[in-house]
Amino acid sequence: MLNNRKKNTPSRISIDLGGYHTRIFSETEGLLVDEPSVGLLDMDHQHAGTKAVSHYGIVAAEMYDAAPTGKRLIHPLQSDSVNNIGYCPKMLGYFLLQAKREMLIGKSPIMLLTTPGDITELQIDQLRHACFTAGASRVHLVDNGIATALGAGLQIDQPDPFLLIDFGARSARLYTYANNEIIAAAEVPCGGDLLNQKLAEGIREHYGIQISNTAAADAKHRIGSAMAANYSHRLRNTCQVQGRAIDKNFDTQFSLSTESACMILHPVMMQAATAINKAVMSLPSNYRDQLQDTGIILTGGGAQLTQIDQLVMEASDLPVEIANRPLSTTVRGGGKMLEAIHGPLETAPLSMA
Repeated sequence: MLNNRKKNTPSRISIDLGGYHTRIFSETEGLLVDEPSVGLLDMDHQHAGTKAVSHYGIVAAEMYDAAPTGKRLIHPLQSDSVNNIGYCPKMLGYFLLQAKREMLIGKSPIMLLTTPGDITELQIDQLRHACFTAGASRVHLVDNGIATALGAGLQIDQPDPFLLIDFGARSARLYTYANNEIIAAAEVPCGGDLLNQKLAEGIREHYGIQISNTAAADAKHRIGSAMAANYSHRLRNTCQVQGRAIDKNFDTQFSLSTESACMILHPVMMQAATAINKAVMSLPSNYRDQLQDTGIILTGGGAQLTQIDQLVMEASDLPVEIANRPLSTTVRGGGKMLEAIHGPLETAPLSMA
């Protein structure tokens, strides 16, 4: 949880359940919660399923790091953990109840929940129930694509098209907007956990060292780049990575260079570039002409990968811009949606005491 704020407990909150992080946002107080979307599963618990999960978020991650024996971290919304999506309502309820206990949100708030396009009706009902159980007076649902566009500052009510790529945990989604709706969408194989997985697999193959996906994610953020082949003369960074030597079975540390990491990721990045090019070329020619003026906006965690804007620009032949605060674009867009639905929040009158 972020720092306890006891001044004006928000009456309206926006919630983004992301593959890596869950974020809760208030129009008045800003980002209230920004925690890992993980749970701590006790493998020795007498019950199975959600009853065996003791904690979620940063507390779960810290407890696992301190004593991993007999425990497992679950990632309900990541692509390699689709069978764990049943933990999402409990995880959401945990974050909301913790926020209420710390007085980060007030009694009976109005909640808006952003949802991925591939979620089922049953899962939507479960998440809605979790919100009401946590004390919501009303629950709104909005598609991630619409919320992300609003958070990125796009004027999607205009007839001229806008194009946005949201780099999420499972994949990147390419949306084309016009007249207040998504007129085209495509999936791009470039999700954050996919890159982490490929980097870990490549290090195992080339170095004979097994590293965790967490270590792979850290290395990707520190030294990764989307355009290693064209910019190798600039890529001189290295970082130390902890792992386990497979043949000798002992913990070790090795130096990984930006160039080596990016060469491992190169096939995935080229696959993503091909998918982006195909998606853009499938749009009507008049839309493509108009997009020369509006360009492409990048959001999500993957938008922070070095040279990703250059990759997208070369793949699409369109101007590219990275959104302001790309990690929280979706949840802040949910806040704008709340204001559009209910109007601006009224400022409490000053006390005359």
